[in-house]
Amino acid sequence: MTIDVNVMFQILGLFGTIIGVIWYVSNMINGLRTDISKSDQLNDQQEKKLESLDTRLETCSSNCREGRVKIWEDLNALKLKVAQLEGKHEK
Repeated sequence: MTIDVNVMFQILGLFGTIIGVIWYVSNMINGLRTDISKSDQLNDQQEKKLESLDTRLETCSSNCREGRVKIWEDLNALKLKVAQLEGKHEK
């Protein structure tokens, strides 16, 4: 069986096409890997920022809670003083 020149060129063209497709797909995969790597880095940065914000939120929340407790304690003390003064005034 002999290979004709035309068949030889078709086979070479097929190999060239296959090599081109492999090169194109490998470049796309490499680009995807780069994008995924960048996305992972950005996700890590966002996660750190969210953790920082969560910590600040907890701190602010506890400070507000302590402030409300102090306000109620002061208010109750003032109510007692007003009641005492009203009692003295009515006598």
